[in-house]
Amino acid sequence: MKCLSYSNRFYYNELSEEDANCIKKDLILYNSMLHTAYKKLYLTCFHGVKDAVSLQKQLKAKYDTNDYFPLSAIHEARALLKSNIEINQRLKKECTKRIERIKEKIRKEN
Repeated sequence: MKCLSYSNRFYYNELSEEDANCIKKDLILYNSMLHTAYKKLYLTCFHGVKDAVSLQKQLKAKYDTNDYFPLSAIHEARALLKSNIEINQRLKKECTKRIERIKEKIRKEN
C-alpha cells in the first residue's frame, strides 16, 4: 500500500533564479537577525546590559522589516540561549563529578 504525504520542501533548481535569490536573501536576513538577537539577549542575561528601546524595535529598525522576522528571531534566540545555559550547567556537573572521581582514585592510591 502506498502512502502519500504532503511536504513543504522545495528545491532551488526547480525555482526560477529570481525566486531562489529572494529566498536566499530572506534566509540570510533572518540568520543575521537571529545572530544579533542572540548577542543582545546574551549581553542582557549575563552582563546586565539594558537598552532603552526594545529588541524587537531595534531589529525592525536595523533590518527594515515587518514584525514577523524580528519576533521569530527573538523567540528562537531565547530558546537557543536557554538551551545553551542548560547544556552548560550539565557539563559543569559532569566535570565536577569527574574531578571528584579522580580525587577519590588519587586518595585510594596514596
